[in-house]
Amino acid sequence: MPLKSYLLPVLALLVITFTACKKKNSNSGDPAPQEEGLSVTLVNVTEGQYTAAPGSTYTFQVKVNSAMPTQGVSVVVTAITDPGGILIPQNLIAPSTNGTIDVNLTGLEPIRTVKVTVVITSVGKSNNTVTKTFWITNKAAE
Repeated sequence: MPLKSYLLPVLALLVITFTACKKKNSNSGDPAPQEEGLSVTLVNVTEGQYTAAPGSTYTFQVKVNSAMPTQGVSVVVTAITDPGGILIPQNLIAPSTNGTIDVNLTGLEPIRTVKVTVVITSVGKSNNTVTKTFWITNKAAE
């Protein structure tokens, strides 16, 4: 009877297939909540446009419109003359859990356009980041 000799291996193969395809269920608790992607606007400047500064300093705000990450956000400001590419050092901004962060640009030379790049990053999740860019010109007379 050849059927009996094949029956045992076929049944064993079916049992192995069904147990291997069974969904693995780990009871390690609830998964960590996902952090909402950052949504940010700049106040007192127009993103991607030119802004006039009345002097060598200019204050604007970074407003976080999305849910604030639990560990807060860090803000890094880079100011480079355009044209020229000369870096203008800016003050460091401490990480914040406040929804509105004041940023004070300094060292703006008269009648000089500066490209400002603002990078906002979640402290707890470094790949949750937003980059904003605008240009500013100190319109004050020397």
